[in-house]
Amino acid sequence: MSTTPSASQPPGVGASSAASTVQGGAAVVNVKSKDPGWKYCICPDENKRNSLKCIFCHHVYTNGITRIKLHLANIPTSGVVPCTKVPADVRDEMTEFLTKKGDKKAAKISEQKRIRSEVDLSHSEGEGSSDEDGRRNSVVMLKSARGKTSKSSGGPMEKFCQLSPEDAIAARKEKSSESIQLKLTTGERLKKRNRACEYICQFFYEACIPFNSVTLPSFSLMLQSIGQYSEDLPGPSPYEMGGPFLKKRKKKVMESFKAHREAWELTGCTIMTDAWTDIRGRGVMNLVVHSAYGVVFLDSFDCSVVKKDGKYIFDLVDDCIEEIGEKHVVQVVTDNASVNQAASTLLNAKRPNIFWNGCAAHCIDLMLEDVGKLPSVDSTITKAR
Repeated sequence: MSTTPSASQPPGVGASSAASTVQGGAAVVNVKSKDPGWKYCICPDENKRNSLKCIFCHHVYTNGITRIKLHLANIPTSGVVPCTKVPADVRDEMTEFLTKKGDKKAAKISEQKRIRSEVDLSHSEGEGSSDEDGRRNSVVMLKSARGKTSKSSGGPMEKFCQLSPEDAIAARKEKSSESIQLKLTTGERLKKRNRACEYICQFFYEACIPFNSVTLPSFSLMLQSIGQYSEDLPGPSPYEMGGPFLKKRKKKVMESFKAHREAWELTGCTIMTDAWTDIRGRGVMNLVVHSAYGVVFLDSFDCSVVKKDGKYIFDLVDDCIEEIGEKHVVQVVTDNASVNQAASTLLNAKRPNIFWNGCAAHCIDLMLEDVGKLPSVDSTITKAR
């Protein structure tokens, strides 16, 4: 449903362009979105994009587009005043849009509840549970001082054990898990574990995650933390995974570099290059730093669209040296390709105190290839094949 702009409506309201126009000192908000609310508001201040003004009654809201839509639909809510000048067709359009949006949200919540209701670890698929099993598996909640059942967001053992996931895993290796879990028979625990593993495997299958990922320490930490939370753990949203949680993880990784940098300053370090080609034929070069504290990944470069010559490799390594500090770098180790030999010449000219050495493993590999080309050895290898 569309509306013909009135005299008070700025031109360009119905446009789909992402660019903003200006009229009377106010910018027309044109956003690439299917949300119709953006057609009927302007932004009085370009520096305050959350401050939006209704084009009909000029009422300003500072809490985003949702309140503008409620305002136009004449739906009175907290902090929203119905618009007295909105045309009937615009009001109906906003009402219909909000109704559909509410139905979609309700359907999504209903689907989430349905999925959670299907998760049952009490018995395997196709097997029933007896009354005795139900009594045995029931969870007895702690009683409050008044005798009422107290609510808890955690599991039944959380009242007694507040271990971090890391400490819980260490404790599990030292003593039997029966001391920190509900006492169930061996058969019941096995059935519940099998059902839980089915759900875990289903996720791995659908997401195409390599099976050996379960050997990562972080996988055990994840399982332990979920178990400590107990039921109905809301998982992270895509925004949380790519936003705040990713930033937190990056911060922890950067903090872990401190010990490596201290080792670099104390005993020096070695920069190593690792050039390879992936299954799509793209050239990749990784830069890692080795020291007495261990090996740490520093950076990676896509070399598929550039000319990988001696100057290019020298520039990458030289930038790495600048980041670490020249006085902390003892040597650079690469394979014995001709481009690396050219890069070593440039490095020796600029930084004569840093050695450039060839990789011993690569040297031995080249030696064995040359030995294999000898007539007597080649014939033996051919017969062996």
